[in-house]
Amino acid sequence: MFCIKTIKKLWKKKDALESYNPEVFESVSSGLKYLYTKKLKPLEEAYQFHDLHSPPLQDGDFDSKPLLLVVGQYSVGKTSFIKYLLDRGYPGMRIGPEPTTDCFTAIMHADADLRTGEFEEGIIPGDVVVADSTKPFTALSSIGNVFLSRLQCSMLKHEVLRSVTIIDTPGILSGEKQKLNRGYSFSKVGQQF
Repeated sequence: MFCIKTIKKLWKKKDALESYNPEVFESVSSGLKYLYTKKLKPLEEAYQFHDLHSPPLQDGDFDSKPLLLVVGQYSVGKTSFIKYLLDRGYPGMRIGPEPTTDCFTAIMHADADLRTGEFEEGIIPGDVVVADSTKPFTALSSIGNVFLSRLQCSMLKHEVLRSVTIIDTPGILSGEKQKLNRGYSFSKVGQQF
C-alpha cells in the first residue's frame, strides 16, 4: 500500500513539473528587477524597511554598470591613475602636489543627444545626480547637503566607460580630520557606493 501511495505522489509531482512554465528574462538584471519589484519591494513597504535602513531600489540600481571606486590617501595618484586608464583627462579633473580632489566624482559615459547626435561632455552637480533615477546614486541623498555639494558626475565619451563607471574620491585624511574637515562621514559614503 505504501508503494502505491508513493508512486501516485511522484506521478502528481511529475505532472506539476511538466506544467511549470518558468519566466524568461533578457538578462540577469531584468530578472532581478522583476523579482525585486513584484516580490521583495512589497515586503519592504509592508514592514517599513525604507524608514529604517535605505530607500527603495530604483531602475538605475539594476540597469547601471559596475562601479570602480578609487580610494586612497591624498596625493597618491588616484586621479592620475584614472587619467592613465582613460588616456585623457575628464571634465572637472585637477591634479597637483597638494590635495586637489575635494569631491566625489562619478565618471560616466556620455550619451549622444537625440536631437543633434553629438556627445555632450560636462559636469552634472550632485543634487541633480541623486535625483536622476536612471543613475545608481539615489541612496546617496540620505547623507546630506554637505556631501551633495561635494558630489558631481563627469560625463565623458570613452570606450572604457561603456562598461564601467569610475568613482574618483577625495583623499583619506587621518584621525579626527576625517570628520572635522569634511562635514560628512567618509566611511558612510563609502558604504553607500
